[in-house]
Amino acid sequence: MLGKKIKNKDVIEFLKKNPDFFIDEPLVLEQLNFPKFLNINKEKKVVSFKDWIINKLRQQKKKLIENAEYNYLTQKKIHIAVTEVLKKKNKNDFFSYINEDLPTYFQLELMNIVLSNKTLCEKNNLIFLDLNKAKKIYSAKNHLIMDAVENKIDLYKGLKKKIVSNAIFSLDIPKLKSFPLLVFGSNDKHFVSNRAYDLLLFFSKIVEYKLQELFK
Repeated sequence: MLGKKIKNKDVIEFLKKNPDFFIDEPLVLEQLNFPKFLNINKEKKVVSFKDWIINKLRQQKKKLIENAEYNYLTQKKIHIAVTEVLKKKNKNDFFSYINEDLPTYFQLELMNIVLSNKTLCEKNNLIFLDLNKAKKIYSAKNHLIMDAVENKIDLYKGLKKKIVSNAIFSLDIPKLKSFPLLVFGSNDKHFVSNRAYDLLLFFSKIVEYKLQELFK
């Protein structure tokens, strides 16, 4: 039985669908032939194509390692924060830990709860937002978004701190009867890359659980 001949376009399609193939199988590069030179910019500088692709793969591998280290350190911090959140026995201690202690601990400009209950916000140093405006920001329950801050929303209006990117978790707290949000704010593009998304989602759900317990 004759084997099916693999066409160039099949190989190209495979590599496009598996961009980390050479990272997982670096020894394959030693068995391949490459064109001698490759133009890399308008100044007509040339480099070995093989050196170029190997260097690029090294950079990608370095980024993977950096992300792994970041996630590891973040995971340790998240677990400690989760333990502390679950220890809180009353609303005052809980809100104080969320909006005073955790921003410093996570090296953020801001971390807080957003409510449409002005009295509760003033009492616990939370962020007050008009119900209609909160409704526009609120996504599906338990939904987390990480992105650059939209200037058109009034979420951080009046704050002295500059918030460039944020993470917003839509809380499900029936007793609050509004559209409560848990927000994380950074003065850089920290939340644009979606790094540690799963860890932040896990932590947000723990905060939600504790709020449900406190507002039974």
